[in-house]
Amino acid sequence: MNRKGLIVGLLAMTVVLTSVKPAETATAYRVSPATEPRDAAMKKWSTYNGKTKQHYMLRSYLEKLEADGGGTLTLSKGTYILPMRMAIPSNTTIVLEDGVVLKKSMDTGGPATPTTSVIELAPPSVVHGGKTVGGYNGSKNVKIIGKGNATIDLNKVTRASAFAVAHTDNLKISGITVKNQLGSHSIELDASRNAVIENMKFINATAVPNTGPNEVINLDTPDPVTKGFPWKWSKQDRTPNVNVLIRNNLFKNVNAAIGTHQYSEGRPHQSIKIIGNTIDGTKDHAIWMTNWTKPTVTDNVIKNVRKADKKAIAILGRGVSNPVIQRNRIELADRAMQFQPIQLYGFRPVYNKMTDAEKLALRKNTVNGTAINQIVLFSKLNVYSTETSERFNFIP
Repeated sequence: MNRKGLIVGLLAMTVVLTSVKPAETATAYRVSPATEPRDAAMKKWSTYNGKTKQHYMLRSYLEKLEADGGGTLTLSKGTYILPMRMAIPSNTTIVLEDGVVLKKSMDTGGPATPTTSVIELAPPSVVHGGKTVGGYNGSKNVKIIGKGNATIDLNKVTRASAFAVAHTDNLKISGITVKNQLGSHSIELDASRNAVIENMKFINATAVPNTGPNEVINLDTPDPVTKGFPWKWSKQDRTPNVNVLIRNNLFKNVNAAIGTHQYSEGRPHQSIKIIGNTIDGTKDHAIWMTNWTKPTVTDNVIKNVRKADKKAIAILGRGVSNPVIQRNRIELADRAMQFQPIQLYGFRPVYNKMTDAEKLALRKNTVNGTAINQIVLFSKLNVYSTETSERFNFIP
């Protein structure tokens, strides 16, 4: 082959080799409690010290993931002391390996202001940049997955939350034990669409006196009137939750398990599904739904629902439309199931709306050991009398 032919042949081989270049893999990082920040400049900040170093290490990797457009951050076994929040960008998976403990602290060791939340579902550029988001336009396509015995220890810090969630789309949280909640909520879930919370354990929550109801999972709206989501990065646009699945979780010795205790006028939560959970031991109502449309509450075990005034209700509905509530097992509760209108903050009251078929379907639950073992539906606002109620017995 002459020299010209050899050059042409090599060029052809280059084109072929270039065309079969393997696809780039997603960005992935692994850290431990001893890992240093990616950004060495952080170590020179006045707020960086032995109390905050793990926060800044995690923050540096989360900011890198946002710059990368997403990826995976794996936390290896060990205890991470966190006085300030982790802000999670879009298209990100956080993996907590077996033996990881995220432990809440309020000691920053210096001038930095601590936060009550451990994890916030908003991009770092928003949370740390003084920006706001609304609608479902915050962090999207996020997974936070625990492996083995992965734990968030709220450490009985008053009003601390494991997760502050708002304005998200396509979120999954699974496989993590959250313990030692003191007041507030383990998961504040607001303004979120297509969220899944499954295979979690919520253990030992205590109420702050004269506050309440301190649900473990609170579904609310970011509303400037109710202050349901007071984090500064929310636009406070009253966006409701839509299509939320809460499945196969354990709630053990908590204040209230799942619920909404206030509402934004005209902004009902839609298609909330509570399926296959075990709720064992609450000091208030186990599940309470306020201003929910088309909820599903099925195949749950709810027991030991007790309150000092003996009025704790296993399943409470206030302004619920077209529910599917059946195949639940309720044991040892003050009251089994009750529905009533509600009015708050001067908003228009919300009433329960059910077809006759939906009312009768409520009977398809198993109840044992309750003081009031009927389904009670009150029709008038703030009037709780026999004359203003319908009552149904459960099917044996």
